[in-house]
Amino acid sequence: MQSSLRYSSDQFKARLISVPENSSSHIGRYLIIGITCVVGLLFIYYLALDAGFFHVKQISISGNEHYTQKEVIAALNLSSRQSDVHTISGSAIEQRLKQKLSYVKQAHISKSILKRSLTLEITEREPVALLKYPEDGRIRFALVDLEGYVLEHIELLSVSNSIVTVISNDRKLSNVGDRVDSGGVQVALNVLKSALSLAPEVVPTLQTINANQSDKIILQFSNLPIVWISSDSIDTGIHHINLFMKNQAIFTGKGQHTSNPLDGYLDARFKDAIYWGGR
Repeated sequence: MQSSLRYSSDQFKARLISVPENSSSHIGRYLIIGITCVVGLLFIYYLALDAGFFHVKQISISGNEHYTQKEVIAALNLSSRQSDVHTISGSAIEQRLKQKLSYVKQAHISKSILKRSLTLEITEREPVALLKYPEDGRIRFALVDLEGYVLEHIELLSVSNSIVTVISNDRKLSNVGDRVDSGGVQVALNVLKSALSLAPEVVPTLQTINANQSDKIILQFSNLPIVWISSDSIDTGIHHINLFMKNQAIFTGKGQHTSNPLDGYLDARFKDAIYWGGR
């Protein structure tokens, strides 16, 4: 009798104590739910892509002076998936613009996924000099900026005479958008850069720069004789030229007679003096 009572008591306890389920079944169930959610989200994402939900709807452009808005948008070449706002790379867009539009120096791109819009702030290169090639070529001139990047080729001289001409001995024509690495051209542009920085008042009368000989850079002004400076003392040479021009202006203002300012040459290759020699 006691054994039967003990047996029934054990049965009752077993009913009260719940048997835990296998933990591996829980993990499998959560894994299946997670995979299902991921697949569902991916499906929704690709549906949105096919429907063009992320495509650029609006493009705002500022700083473009040499190109129209249509030309800039065409250069962006946004097609198919490339026009999805969230996948657009700012650095890739900037590089594409630089390759196709030679005047573009920098392009800052910001985007809004919610508005599906792009905003481009363009900084353009400024033409400062006309690179003159030898006369036996079809292309005679190239318009360049202060760094030597070719902005465009010019067969016939059609730009303003106020722009400085740089004489080049290079036979190889640099492509539009490329940087001219010729030593003579870069030295000439350094001369122009120094003049713009230290004595901008002399630039309007500066006509040509020939820096193909580093120890005898030849500058031609409209109101001075031929001027020689050296590549190892460009700033000093520009300073002396500026002083000479100011002295000439003072003499002229006082009505004092001076020799013809276009006679001879000015040798400004020395540290403490400038020499005015005759032909």
